[in-house]
Amino acid sequence: MSDTSRKDWAENAQAALRGQPLASLTRYTEDNITRGPLYDASDLPDVIAPTARNAAPLLGQRPWHICAPVRDPDITFANAQLLRDLKGGASAARISLGDHALDLTGAGDIPRLLDQVQTDFIPFVLAPGYNARRFDLFESLSADHLFLGLCPGTEGLMDLAQKMPDTWQLITINAAEASENGATSAQELAYMAAGIAHTYRRLGSDLAARHIGVELTTDQDAHLNIAKMRAARRIHARIAQSFGADDARLTVHAISQKRMMQSVDPWTNMLRVMSAGFGAVTGGADFITLRPYTDAIGHADPFGYRIARNMQLMMMEESHLAQVVDPAYGSYFHEAMSEVLARAAWSNFQRIEAEGGFDNLSGFMTRISASTAERAAREEPVLGITLHPAKNVRPAKVRGMR
Repeated sequence: MSDTSRKDWAENAQAALRGQPLASLTRYTEDNITRGPLYDASDLPDVIAPTARNAAPLLGQRPWHICAPVRDPDITFANAQLLRDLKGGASAARISLGDHALDLTGAGDIPRLLDQVQTDFIPFVLAPGYNARRFDLFESLSADHLFLGLCPGTEGLMDLAQKMPDTWQLITINAAEASENGATSAQELAYMAAGIAHTYRRLGSDLAARHIGVELTTDQDAHLNIAKMRAARRIHARIAQSFGADDARLTVHAISQKRMMQSVDPWTNMLRVMSAGFGAVTGGADFITLRPYTDAIGHADPFGYRIARNMQLMMMEESHLAQVVDPAYGSYFHEAMSEVLARAAWSNFQRIEAEGGFDNLSGFMTRISASTAERAAREEPVLGITLHPAKNVRPAKVRGMR
């Protein structure tokens, strides 16, 4: 945009504001990154390139995997719901173990959970953070593609990596947990970067490149989510190159953020989840899990799962959002935001490294707590709660409270 046209825009915008200052159009992210109100070619980074998805297994003709969340404590229901999701269009399964989720303790639990499931035709993703001692439960699983979700700090990681089937992936950097604990976007990416660097140091370039995946959250800010997904791949590429793994590709699992979900009017969560899904899809995630809209109040019923699944089907099969490899490529806003967010995350990552890296995150956790406090102090409006609250909200059905 030329100086003249930018000046014309400013004059027209000032007139439309009717006395409000032009600066009132400028917003700032939680990382204090300037956002808007206008971007042009001068805001583009010096070097831009399209950001492609990884070659996820068993995709067929699909651009990404629609992950069915498998987490209900009732194994019988979890099995039935997984079958409903797969028949309804899901192409992968994300299994959550632990508190308020599945408790698989016996040798017969896996066969019960996966009864009638064609395990050779879908990849299985174990939600990161599960107890590594349960690994033996999955050794007999006849799945060609299994993402084990282990932490980079897991003991015996090298031995596990060397004996894994070539089509199994060992590690998931659980950056989503940092986000759920209050991390900003740059802090979430910094945690991811620290985990990636730690894994390369432990396993070496060849094994690390094969076994690293990351789980990131997406919230209601769709366009910032797009920038975060793209920045994640750039950060990984820079770290991988520094370890000599120039061709390493990152498997990105995106999950809609839990802390954005509301319990007072859960119906408004449909808007939040859809926006989170849009950011994940357009940002180029390989696996996407969208939470049922009732996740803030209890265990979802089949309707909650169906709505979450159908949101992705609409984006994939009706809106065709992934027909372009990188829809944000060349966008003045998205390119500028991806670059600035990546740099902010890299600065946070360097600070973690200076404090001892992934083995010493105490300072990082303190900074997350500060971000949480700052967020609470801002008291930003929440749709359906403090902004346009509905009267006489119809109760949403759940299978039981968490």
